[in-house]
Amino acid sequence: MRLIPEIARPLVKRASKDAGAEYPFWSSEDEIKQEEGMYQLAFELEHENVEEYLSMFPLGYSIVYWIFTWEQSRAGERFCTGTDNAGLSVAFKAAELYEKIGLHEEASALNAMITQLSATPEDDDQIECAYNLIDNPYKEDWIRIPYVVDHLCLKAEEYFCVLA
Repeated sequence: MRLIPEIARPLVKRASKDAGAEYPFWSSEDEIKQEEGMYQLAFELEHENVEEYLSMFPLGYSIVYWIFTWEQSRAGERFCTGTDNAGLSVAFKAAELYEKIGLHEEASALNAMITQLSATPEDDDQIECAYNLIDNPYKEDWIRIPYVVDHLCLKAEEYFCVLA
């Protein structure tokens, strides 16, 4: 039997409540509540020493934190602003985790953007172009984010729970 770890229960409860979903939010039938729960959980996981903190949780919590923190940062902005807001380390972690959950093209495009950003930090157009040059069916957030949410919800026990 798999259960949400004790350390995560209050975080998942608050994220579920804030998303207007039953506990846990990932079991909701409403895709909007599932997505909102992911963003809320990322917020709940914010911590001064976040990498050490996340090491106490199953993998799904890291995926949610890094990807949804990155997505929130880049929402409606260009990549330079996204990296300015969240930091380049968040973009690196998001790319690593996109790869882990099967969005290889998004990971490649994001890594190309990061490489270009390192080479030409002031050239927003080149940075955006580096991302767009990669053939990526997940470029649009209305395609990418639902994929991430669906993937995590379908494998919730694996990603968010531990053996009891």
